[in-house]
Amino acid sequence: MIYCENCHAPMEEDSAKCPYCGALNAVGGEKQYMEQLYDIKKDVEELSAVPEEEYRREIGKTGRVIRWTFLAAAVLMAFVGLLLFVSRKLMGTDPTAEDMRAQMAWEKEVFPKLDALYAAGDYDGVMECVFENQAESYYSIDNWKHADFINVYTWYQTCTEGLDKADSEGYDAEKAGECILDVLFLIQERKYDSYTEDEESLIEAYQEEVKRKVGTVFGVQEEALTLLYEECRVEDEYGVYFDYQTAKKKVKNFVKKQIKTN
Repeated sequence: MIYCENCHAPMEEDSAKCPYCGALNAVGGEKQYMEQLYDIKKDVEELSAVPEEEYRREIGKTGRVIRWTFLAAAVLMAFVGLLLFVSRKLMGTDPTAEDMRAQMAWEKEVFPKLDALYAAGDYDGVMECVFENQAESYYSIDNWKHADFINVYTWYQTCTEGLDKADSEGYDAEKAGECILDVLFLIQERKYDSYTEDEESLIEAYQEEVKRKVGTVFGVQEEALTLLYEECRVEDEYGVYFDYQTAKKKVKNFVKKQIKTN
């Protein structure tokens, strides 16, 4: 099992895309492509083992179907191959040696700056430093020891900005739903081994802060928000997790029933 990079839901590693949010999983898509290619190769080998007389008779009946089937398969494989090529370039799933050397050089230059900003508690400065040093290429901070925490902090900023804007400018049902959905993502249980004790305490404080702001802006009691969060968690053979598709439906009904919108 792996976790979707977009919505963090668990999914099979072989899946071509996330079953919950539809985000592309290039590794799974490539594996499915190779399996389809193998199946076609196997079918061709089995076809070659048919006696010539029988083959001639059958090909006369179904030749057109076979030709169109192989044509369709060829088009499909070409499309999948192009999709995988583009996704690897966009998602960085298949870096070249040159890409990796560039990434390591970037980390050597930028990570000490990030460490200094982090030590000063300047988390906004961390993100500004990342953006300023990316130039026209994409470099990842995934190898930085505080990357997971900064990802949560970025989501916290998204929540507070959305709630502050709703409070100052007003909101309709759609905007309220977006804010609530962002908050639900933030208050997910996040117990990564990479967090320090201080980071765990900060994350808990961020979660409590946005829950209070939801009450202030939308008049929603914390108990109601907690209940909504529980309703958005689903259980299957892999465990219990927050499900994005379920959350979208639940939040829409929640806003309709509990929040007065403009």
